[in-house]
Amino acid sequence: MTGSLPAQQNKPNEKQPNILFIMTDQQHAGMMSCTGNPWLKTPALDELAAGGIRYQKAYASNPVCVPSRMGMATGMMPARLGALDNGGTKVKRLPPEASRYSMGKLMKEASYDTFYGGKVHMSPELTPSKESGYDEYFRDQRENLPQATVKFLSKKRKNPFFAVASFINPHDICYAYNAYKKREKMMPGVNKLYEEAAKIPTNDLPPLPDNFEIPKLEPDAVKANGKTTAVTPSKTMRTEYDEREWRIYRWIYCRLTEKVDGHIGQILDGLKKSGQEDNTLVVFISDHGDMDSSHGLASKGVMYEESANVPLIIRYPNSIKSGGVSKQLVNIGIDLLPTFCDYAEIKAPSHLLGESLRTMDNLRPYVASENHWSRMIRTSRYKYCAYKEGELRESLVDLENDPGEMKNLALDKRYQAALDHHRQYLKDWVKLSADEHGKEYLIPA
Repeated sequence: MTGSLPAQQNKPNEKQPNILFIMTDQQHAGMMSCTGNPWLKTPALDELAAGGIRYQKAYASNPVCVPSRMGMATGMMPARLGALDNGGTKVKRLPPEASRYSMGKLMKEASYDTFYGGKVHMSPELTPSKESGYDEYFRDQRENLPQATVKFLSKKRKNPFFAVASFINPHDICYAYNAYKKREKMMPGVNKLYEEAAKIPTNDLPPLPDNFEIPKLEPDAVKANGKTTAVTPSKTMRTEYDEREWRIYRWIYCRLTEKVDGHIGQILDGLKKSGQEDNTLVVFISDHGDMDSSHGLASKGVMYEESANVPLIIRYPNSIKSGGVSKQLVNIGIDLLPTFCDYAEIKAPSHLLGESLRTMDNLRPYVASENHWSRMIRTSRYKYCAYKEGELRESLVDLENDPGEMKNLALDKRYQAALDHHRQYLKDWVKLSADEHGKEYLIPA
């Protein structure tokens, strides 16, 4: 199926707002002080949320960097792009509709001046360039990115701007284990934070989360897919870290998040000083989360909330009501691009499965997520996960009553109807999204 755009796509529209898209890396939804987290302070993100709407139930289409980012850039589920893990950077050719109607190209054809700054981590066709729709590409993903972004959005221009500021942090938390093992200093800043944390009394460090323990009926595949050779060897850390080390890990994660919040604040201040704040749609998001010691795990790649549930804030003064909190289910991989198209006053390509958050009035029944060894269905109350290996291949969690995901209800006969209902949702989604490998996860009643 190919997409389509209206004939007037190249004509500037007075209704078009500027669009500022800010993205962090590996920040779970609870890593903002506006969510009630007392162990960090994120004034920039708090102010953004106070002036717009914060979505509580936004999920990565795949809780790993490359597939999540490629999904957002194309509006398609990552598996359909050949990206199920970080090996997606090696995808040499995207489906024609994904390449033709990628984010940069759509915004450029909608008469936007375009900019991409910071981390990319996508396949070659989506890497920022003139060919992929971006007028400017600034490589630095740390301290220099705010200034470069502000410089771009402050230029005098006839057209509106579309600017992406993609920060690496708090992804540097991946190097906390390396600092703990005192190996070669892959990330000096994290080593410095570790040394600082090591001097702090244990009681002054963030406590272990309420869901630190491993669920008794955790599906076998979660343990089987734990890594021992990665920079963040989650499987190893589960058995090697003691309480203090986990609390140090959490403290470092907070400091890295505060650091990137400061960078975001610089951009938002620059936007305000440029006089364009009222006519700029600001979207903040993270590509995926971090387990943050929940269930004794670190890093990402699993379907637990800390890994898959991401922050999402949208602000557009005089259009979006301030201080809103939404319970709408969102798949950032497929919903972001239709949302940008809607605000840019262009028709979203017809092959996209997502919806614009601007016009989504009714609560949708579910959203889906995927990776190379599992599938997830999230409804307003439950989360259902299916795995292709192990004796126990399913989990069903009542997130209203068990937000920490400690009770797997898949074997509880009292929840058989809910289990079958979610199995059917997954079956429907596999068909709708043309998930070639999805049949491996369909478990009959």
